[in-house]
Amino acid sequence: MRDQILKSVRTLAAVLPLLVLAHPAAAQREGSWEFSAGGGIEIVDHALRNFLVSKGFTTTANPGSIAPAVAVRVGYNVNNNLGLSIGTAGAKGSGIKYLTPFAALTYTVNLSARTSPFLTLGTQFTRITGNGRKEHPTWGAHLGAGLRHMISPNVALRLEGRMAVEHYEELPGKKTAYNPIVTLGLSYFTAGRKAAAAPECPTCTPMVRVRVDTVRVQAPPPPPIIHYCTRGIAPPGVQMDAYGCLVLTDTLLLEGVHFAFDKSDLTERADSILDRVAESMMAHPEAYFEIAGHTDSVGTFAYNYLLSARRANAVRNELITEGVPAYRMTAVGYGEGFPIAPNATVEGRALNRRGIQIRVKKP
Repeated sequence: MRDQILKSVRTLAAVLPLLVLAHPAAAQREGSWEFSAGGGIEIVDHALRNFLVSKGFTTTANPGSIAPAVAVRVGYNVNNNLGLSIGTAGAKGSGIKYLTPFAALTYTVNLSARTSPFLTLGTQFTRITGNGRKEHPTWGAHLGAGLRHMISPNVALRLEGRMAVEHYEELPGKKTAYNPIVTLGLSYFTAGRKAAAAPECPTCTPMVRVRVDTVRVQAPPPPPIIHYCTRGIAPPGVQMDAYGCLVLTDTLLLEGVHFAFDKSDLTERADSILDRVAESMMAHPEAYFEIAGHTDSVGTFAYNYLLSARRANAVRNELITEGVPAYRMTAVGYGEGFPIAPNATVEGRALNRRGIQIRVKKP
């Protein structure tokens, strides 16, 4: 069981850094308070569970290792990276109750981003009760990882997994118990610190208001700038204007942009299509874009997510090379989570497997 948990932690650690790529800052949360609540499961250490059964904490002959759990916490975000929190978690299974108050130090990649991973390290102390008996460790600590995803300016989804390490003096054999807990819930952020006002200049000359009479001259508006798009080839099925540029609607599906099998390397034809896409993007300097990558449902969820994220970033990097400003584009991998077409058919899976969408976002 412990090996499976460690594998899951390693998989989560591999996925988390990609989730924060290309997400612009959303709000000022330095100096904010964070209130969190969520539910999940706790997995009780095998040796600890057998010890509790032998001590009569439950009348169940073979209690399960998984117990439903809830957790609440309150934290203070010192800045966009460092936070402090206290809280408690509770779980109950087979008549045994686990109450775990804790304190933690949290490091977040960028708290002001839309999606941001974090690491947490702290201490805890579990009180175990059942059938009129109670038990607790002599010391305890935990290490965890998770991510926050903002669904509004003040509310975020919070996914967190922690591995608890506790020492029980009465435990036979090894004295250390490993109890992981995984929770999913919501976090609410209060307003952060306001930026300091610019200091007044004591040596500056006072402002003197002077009335100036002006004459308004109505000048004709300048003629619109015509943008011609001649590089590369247009993607199939996409509408173009009279000057060869793509008509930028809400979402463009680039069916002709293909990659090498099971890789993020663009084909030669895909490079030519992206030349025309880049010209069309530069003809609309007021627009911002999201490059969305997709895959079919063949393979694991984590692998498909990573592959789609790499392909979306490959398209973004190619467009930057062609002259599109980097700040106007974000790259997001959706894996198999939001398919373009149903995965139930061969045609649908083929479309999803090569699926790259450009979503137009006006300021």
